[in-house]
Amino acid sequence: MFDVIMLNAIFIIAPILVYLLYIVYENVIGRKGGDLFLTFAILSSIYLITKYSIYFNYNIDIIKILLLISMIKNKVLLSCLISLFLSLYVGINDYNVTFISIEYFIQLSLFFIVLKNKKLEIRIIVFLIIEIIFNILYGYNEIIYIFISNIIYVIVPYYLVILINKTEKVIDVYGTIRVVEYEKEFRESLFQVTHEIKNPIAVCKGYLDMLDVNNKKQVNKYIPIIKQEIDRTLTLMSDYLNLTKLSVNMSIVDIALLLDDVCNSIDALLKGKNIHFMFDTFDDEVFIEGDYDRLKQVFINLVKNSVESIDNKTGIIKLKMIVNKKVVIELSDNGNGMDKESLEKIGKAFYTTKDKGTGLGVKLSMEIIELHHGKIKYTSKLNKGTKVRIELPLYK
Repeated sequence: MFDVIMLNAIFIIAPILVYLLYIVYENVIGRKGGDLFLTFAILSSIYLITKYSIYFNYNIDIIKILLLISMIKNKVLLSCLISLFLSLYVGINDYNVTFISIEYFIQLSLFFIVLKNKKLEIRIIVFLIIEIIFNILYGYNEIIYIFISNIIYVIVPYYLVILINKTEKVIDVYGTIRVVEYEKEFRESLFQVTHEIKNPIAVCKGYLDMLDVNNKKQVNKYIPIIKQEIDRTLTLMSDYLNLTKLSVNMSIVDIALLLDDVCNSIDALLKGKNIHFMFDTFDDEVFIEGDYDRLKQVFINLVKNSVESIDNKTGIIKLKMIVNKKVVIELSDNGNGMDKESLEKIGKAFYTTKDKGTGLGVKLSMEIIELHHGKIKYTSKLNKGTKVRIELPLYK
């Protein structure tokens, strides 16, 4: 008897669990079809119970659990089909098709029509009462057995449906959160576009303001820089239009040459400001494996942040490079600096100490350095300035 109960439990629960797994898949992939799959799961359970009842010679009344699940889930057609199956299968074996058909007709009519707007619990209780009455009329002598078995047939599907509904709600909430997070990432990407594109455009504007078209020396010096900044802008736009994770095109890069290029590109950022920029050129070649444009983007962004942190005083920005077992680049300034609380939040999206900042430039710089297997660290004191230390592995 215990084996039969366990077997029936597996036949009922296993397809429903498969249905819940399908709901998870449906939510992740975004394809619909959950109702059809639930119907398939219930019909599969009925098939298994019916098939193995022949081998084990037991009553298939447990299918009433599946009938009530269908009714609670408001599947009218499926409920009618299960009722018809039970009427024919059980009725033919017991030679009382009409009697059983009347029972299910009354149950379905009350559940879906007469008591349609009543609470679910009331409809289930009515279903149970009708089931008990017809069992007694049918001639079952064991009244206690009738009550216990039918109560089980009602309690089990009721809580199974609660489990299904709760799971569906949890999955639905997860799907909503996933959509919100996607929108958040999308908005963040758009903010990054506007923030990062401003840097090269500002450089281009600065050089165009200084450019004298009749001065060949200026033209030969400024035009290539403007072209480089435009190329960098196009690279940024390409990344964010694809809305994919930031990628880097790795190649062998002379980091000393790259820093010289950065210094040549920041003249426009320093124009009209009382800021002294100091960089000790590194004569030797120092090679790393990295993305030239990405790293240049990081260093220009760091210099820009330093420039913007210096207000109404003589500013000093120092850039230096140390080479040992790895490459260390340090950028320091005597700007406004940050307190401990601000320093802990540095790198978080949308957190910034600037009036018109977005906080995404630092976050993007950190991501680029991480993709180069490097480290970036900020140290700062309020009104004393900020120092950024970047470590990158040497090319071997």
